Amino acid sequence: MTTEPKDTAVWYLRMFSYLLILCGLFGLVIGAVVLYQAVADGGADGIVLPLGSVALGLSLMAANAITLAAGLLGRATSRNPRRAPSLFTVALAGIAATLLGLGLCSATGAGMPTSLLFNGLIMIIGAVIAHNLRNGAE
Repeated sequence: MTTEPKDTAVWYLRMFSYLLILCGLFGLVIGAVVLYQAVADGGADGIVLPLGSVALGLSLMAANAITLAAGLLGRATSRNPRRAPSLFTVALAGIAATLLGLGLCSATGAGMPTSLLFNGLIMIIGAVIAHNLRNGAE
């Protein structure tokens, strides 16, 4: 029989997974728009592709694809808490992708996009939830 705190944690994980899915889909669309705009601007008059926009678009798409995967895995973990170690691993991969994206954007002069910062924040929260659920499930 499950206890009330575990049921509450699973409910929060389910709701947080929906947030991850929405943020992942939204971020993928924004990344595609940024990447399309970079290619459209670069191909217009033979201008060189703006490297900062390409790096931002690719890093947004990569980090948010992992966020979407974490949301889908989080939803599955809310049904079966034994999957929490997998969710923790995907959340760590999301944090690494976000840090890599921030480094690429900084190196190419695109600055620090708030969407990647927000993505890193929600992936850290996801990792903490998965870690707590993983330790509670043992």
